[in-house]
Amino acid sequence: MEFPTLGSQCSVTTCMQLDFLPITCSHCQLKFCENHSHVISHACAKFLENIGSEGKPVIYFSCSDKSCKSTSPVEIPCLKCKLHFCISHRHHGCMDLEKEEKMKEMKKWNKPRQDFNEAKAVVDKLINNSLKKAKNSAVVNKVQLMRLKGRAVGFNGIPTDDRRYFLVHPPITSSLKVPGGPKAAYTCVRWTIGLTIDKFADILGIPNTNNTSQSKKLKLFHQTTGSILCEQMDVSISELLATSALIDGESLILEYSDSLSVDQTLYQ
Repeated sequence: MEFPTLGSQCSVTTCMQLDFLPITCSHCQLKFCENHSHVISHACAKFLENIGSEGKPVIYFSCSDKSCKSTSPVEIPCLKCKLHFCISHRHHGCMDLEKEEKMKEMKKWNKPRQDFNEAKAVVDKLINNSLKKAKNSAVVNKVQLMRLKGRAVGFNGIPTDDRRYFLVHPPITSSLKVPGGPKAAYTCVRWTIGLTIDKFADILGIPNTNNTSQSKKLKLFHQTTGSILCEQMDVSISELLATSALIDGESLILEYSDSLSVDQTLYQ
């Protein structure tokens, strides 16, 4: 529904905006929109005549903007530089900070936020990596276990249900070089760590001096951490699996060592 008779157009020819609540100038009695209702905004000639009729000289203030030619009977001084500017140039940048100062202020206010975002990014990355590593480790073990079952070697007398499969990395600290790298092997769930080491040494074809008085003995280590699997040779594989100290399908390191850990990065 249209209301053609409602409201009036602004009397400023360059505006002519239809205003439903026009403002009537008390001097010239013309109707204007809110933006041009002030005597200065529409350059009210009647207002200037009224001032002149009182015998007071009319003083016009020129805009201080060099490119502007407008004048006004009302002075509008800038709060900072105290110069007069017309309405169009009242935002002349005098109150603005210099570009360099503004950038300095922006950096000052953004610094805490930037520090927080950087710290949060580091924490988020650590959490995501930990979750990804844990998830990938479980998936890798499952995939590797499936692959090991098809090519692992061991004592044929072990029942299939009692077999536990591992990828065994040979020693690298001795002068003996084992061809072919790590080998897939299985042990019996009821065997001890000591017996498992003996069988893995046979499978890899390396000397086993664990029953002699030599200082360095063959030990099993986790390939992911380099830590020893178990110090006691009489602990059974089933006990380690039950406590998750050992996982079926994981990679192990068989090495001559008198310490409780090895550098796992050397066994890739």
